Amino acid sequence: RLRGDGGSAPWELLFQASVPALGFSTFAVSRLSRGDPRGHPARAPVLSQPREIQNEHVRVLFDPLTGHLKEIQNLDKSISLPVFQSFYWYNASVGNDESPQASGAYIFRPNSSEPVPVSSSKRVSAHLVKNALVQEVHQNFSSWCSQVVRLRAGEPYVELEWTVGPIPVEDGWGKEIVSRFETTLQTDARFYTDSNGRQVTERRRDYRPTWNLSQTEAVAGNYYPVNSRIFIRDQKFQLTVLTDRSQGGGSVFDGSLELMVHRRLLYDDNRGVGEPLVELGADGRGLVVRGRHLVLLDTVESAADRHRLLAQELFMAPYAVLAPGGGPSYRR
Repeated sequence: RLRGDGGSAPWELLFQASVPALGFSTFAVSRLSRGDPRGHPARAPVLSQPREIQNEHVRVLFDPLTGHLKEIQNLDKSISLPVFQSFYWYNASVGNDESPQASGAYIFRPNSSEPVPVSSSKRVSAHLVKNALVQEVHQNFSSWCSQVVRLRAGEPYVELEWTVGPIPVEDGWGKEIVSRFETTLQTDARFYTDSNGRQVTERRRDYRPTWNLSQTEAVAGNYYPVNSRIFIRDQKFQLTVLTDRSQGGGSVFDGSLELMVHRRLLYDDNRGVGEPLVELGADGRGLVVRGRHLVLLDTVESAADRHRLLAQELFMAPYAVLAPGGGPSYRR
C-alpha cells in the first residue's frame, strides 16, 4: 500500500524476510484464486483512539485526545521520558531590499524563528493497527503530511515513517518542513550530531569553539549536517534519532531536537543554480518524500551500544528490488 501519495492499492503486504551476508534472497508474490482458502488470511484489527503500542523492549504512549506521541518507555532499563513529536514548517525568506538573501537550494533562511504547525488543529487523525509482526499508529497531520509510528517485534527502537508532500505553496510562501521532538531533558544548550557518520561532535546553541559568535540567525545558525544521527541528553537519559539519509538538524531550544524532511521554495538564493527549489515531479503537483527516523531512549552510559550498531545497519541496509514475475529465478 502506498500511503499519502495517491496510490490506489488498498492493502499492504507484510512478511518477515532474511538476507545472508553479502548475498541476496528472492521472494515471489502471486495472486491466489478467490476459491483458494489461503487467499483469505485474518485481517489485522484497526482500532480507534490509540493509547499505546508495546513490544518486548519499548512502550510508546499517545495522547488519546490529540493523537500525538506523548511518552517513550525503555522496558529493559525501566526508564521513561515524555516526548512530544509533530511536524512544522518555516516560512522561507523571499529576499527584498532590506534583507536580500532568500532561502534556496543552498541557503536555509526562515523569515521567523517560530515555525507553523502543519496540523491546523491541536488534534491529528490517528488509528491503531496491530498484528504479529508490527504495531502501528497511523497519524494524519494534513492532506499532505502523514506518519506511521511503528514497533517491530523484537526491536529496541521506535520507527517513524513519514510521508510529506506535495508541499502546498498556493499561499505564496515557500515552506521548509521539520519533524520536531520536544522532551523534558535539561540539555544546557547542547546537542550532538555525527561527523560523516562516524565521530559524534558536541554542538552548543549560539556558540562556536574558535571565535566569538554574534548570532543573527536563531534557527539556521544552529542547524548542522546530520548524516546518520542526532541526540540530546542530560545527566541520566539520552534520546537519539537515527536518519536514513543526510538531513539538516538542530536543537533550537533546550530539550528539543528537529530534522528537516522536505523543502519547496519559490525564489532562487543566488548561489549558482539559477532557479528556485520547486521540483514539480511526474504529475506536476510537487514532490512527495518518504523516509524513516529511528528513535532510541536509553541511559547515557549505554546509549552508544545500540545507536552505533543501528546506524551501521541503516547505512548498509539491503535494497528491495521489485520485478515482474514469469522469468527465470536468480540462483546462487
